[in-house]
Amino acid sequence: MSKLTRRDFLRIASLMGGASLFAGCSLFEKQADVPEYIEGAPAVDPIETLPGIGNKYTVCALCSGACGISCRIAQGKLVKIGGNPFHPVSKGEPLAFDTPLELACKVGASICAIGSSGIQTLYDPFRILKPLKRIGPRGSGKWKAVSWDQAIHEIVQGGNLFGEGDVEGLRTIKASGSGPTLLAGRIDWGALTFVERFFSCFPGATLARSSDVILDHRASLVAESVFGPGLGLLDADYRKAEFLLTFGLTPLDSGEPLVSIAREIANARLKSPCMSWVVVDPRLSTSASKADHWVPIIPGTDDKLALAIAKALFEKYSESLKQRDDELKKLTEKYSFQELASSCGIESGIIFKIADMLVKAGPKSAALCGNSILGQPDGENTARLILTLNSLVGSTPWSGGLLSRKQGVFEHLKTSFLGPDSLKLDPIPLPPKNRALIMWEADPVYYEPQTTPDTLSDRAANPLFITIDRTITETGAFSDYILPDTTYLERWDICSLPPSCDKPGFGVRSPVVGGIDSESGHYFPVLPDNVIMEDILIRLGASVGLPQFIPDQQGKLPNSWQFYQKAFSIAATYIDKQYEGIGQDSRRQVSEILDRGGIFPVSDKKIVSSQSIDTKAKARKTWLINFSSEKKESEEDLILVAYTLPFHRSPRSGINSWLLETLPENKLIINPRDATKRKIKQGDELIVQTTDGKVTTHIKAQVAPGIRPGIVAIAKGFGYKGSGAIVNTIDTLKSKSDRTRGAGINTEMFSGQLPVRVKINKV
Repeated sequence: MSKLTRRDFLRIASLMGGASLFAGCSLFEKQADVPEYIEGAPAVDPIETLPGIGNKYTVCALCSGACGISCRIAQGKLVKIGGNPFHPVSKGEPLAFDTPLELACKVGASICAIGSSGIQTLYDPFRILKPLKRIGPRGSGKWKAVSWDQAIHEIVQGGNLFGEGDVEGLRTIKASGSGPTLLAGRIDWGALTFVERFFSCFPGATLARSSDVILDHRASLVAESVFGPGLGLLDADYRKAEFLLTFGLTPLDSGEPLVSIAREIANARLKSPCMSWVVVDPRLSTSASKADHWVPIIPGTDDKLALAIAKALFEKYSESLKQRDDELKKLTEKYSFQELASSCGIESGIIFKIADMLVKAGPKSAALCGNSILGQPDGENTARLILTLNSLVGSTPWSGGLLSRKQGVFEHLKTSFLGPDSLKLDPIPLPPKNRALIMWEADPVYYEPQTTPDTLSDRAANPLFITIDRTITETGAFSDYILPDTTYLERWDICSLPPSCDKPGFGVRSPVVGGIDSESGHYFPVLPDNVIMEDILIRLGASVGLPQFIPDQQGKLPNSWQFYQKAFSIAATYIDKQYEGIGQDSRRQVSEILDRGGIFPVSDKKIVSSQSIDTKAKARKTWLINFSSEKKESEEDLILVAYTLPFHRSPRSGINSWLLETLPENKLIINPRDATKRKIKQGDELIVQTTDGKVTTHIKAQVAPGIRPGIVAIAKGFGYKGSGAIVNTIDTLKSKSDRTRGAGINTEMFSGQLPVRVKINKV
């Protein structure tokens, strides 16, 4: 008998499962007989009921959705990840807070494929076991394992650490008054506040953020310029919206949280009257296939379409509009509908259909755009135009079409920990030069591969580079020291809910494996020499002599648990005052919150108060539409775009084999008309080159009709060069590598250029 691979097993099991599901059923049986998969497994999973199986609730960290998860533990090992029924993101109507835990563990809730693959994040064979110090040039992949004491001492004291000349340590840097730089990626509230507290002890310290966080910040600023300050991020109110218009945003493919948003969209499309939906995107995504209208626009012309819709509103529905914008109206008068539609590559009729849908839905409209639009040249102006379509028809946050999230509990907590005069740190990109660079939860080399490697390999620009991470990432490969971090399943944190959730409260993260000293709160992870990020900073702070971190000093912070225990207690007290109480004993509150993975009061009170949104205090807008940049290109050129899949997002999870088995590599999607013209067949090896010749790569062809002719597309989240994808040498021993992690290409090589014109040729 031939060997049965895991992939074959999954395929056969799926077929057998589908066959058994419908066996014995008929069209005349009641609908209730059909299992509702959205609420969990259709039958009892033995792992849910076996004796000795424990259950712990926490919060996922593999995307920004921050879903509540349920972790099944058998003999100290994580064996399954599901959804948390107490959490409003994981279950549309969550369980009441006082539901007994023994009953809650029998209630299903949803989780996406990425979330369930977190087991492989925890038990990744390429996790770092001990602190590493480079023994070759940066990026050479040569390391030696050192003790924690040696790593902390050298990082703090400095010296001729690598035989390349003296390097300043953190103690000298602090005394100089020019602090280190922390580069942090997408992290949750608790960790961010701790980091700000730590770095505030260094005069002149800088907090830099990864590119995705900076895009989110820009999105918030754009929203505030349209609707006023005090908003935070925007999303659609999927439960109440009657019309959804998305530009470069595919919530059924790339929504965060994916399952929650998909569930709400499905419910909105089934209700009567159902929510109307128009998707503007050159690719026929899952979202576009489920919408009322798919508008296959020419990439980069979204501002022209938004302007055309505004023109239709001004000329056809002027009496129905809720807001005036004379400057925008003047701009629309400069162009004809035919001129704008032709520029977008669409029929002008769809413009009037969209305008009609906006007016009919009015305050329950939601016109939104994705970060792919915001990242384009002049993307902020385009995003502002799109959001202004909402205000023209009377749709503002919490009017029925849009939601925003900026909770008072986090402002209250930050003041409690950092003081009322704490500085508001706006995210900035990584500076080109840093006295010392400490990085956590970021991988800029993957996201900016054309520029960042040169910056990080320059010892003069970054004399001391420390990475806190669980694997040797693409960026970590350029560091001087790698300090082994725990995973999100081995730490505490406080997590806000995503803007798509209209419920109050917050999620809490706590270790689901390992051990905790009941008296001191010291955590013992599954890998003995891995340490929670906050505890690493506490060790560094104590060695440098920072206030609040010096051992035996009054008010010291001994470990991360002491920080989070206080945070949980303050947050619980605040929530208790704002909403219906859950008990006055803060100790009992903290215990119950941890047991349930958060606290989510049942309340009709809005998350954002009316006082926190000043719809009159909007920034002055100058409207510009640029036609002059459009050049006639060769008919042989195609426009390349990138898109996001539901199961491949970022280096956090993209290396997990369960996800890679779903789709091992990305391919170039090309329309059959374009493929025939170039004699390209399915699976052909292609050369993709930008017309300026700066980027060239190889990829296989996927001929498919679901894309506009003249456009080609590649999925994001592939082509990793770190975290086990390549060989490293540690203590003269070469590590193994998993080439499946490096399959496909990294679309970020086109970073800052998409959409971009390319030439496609067969190899």
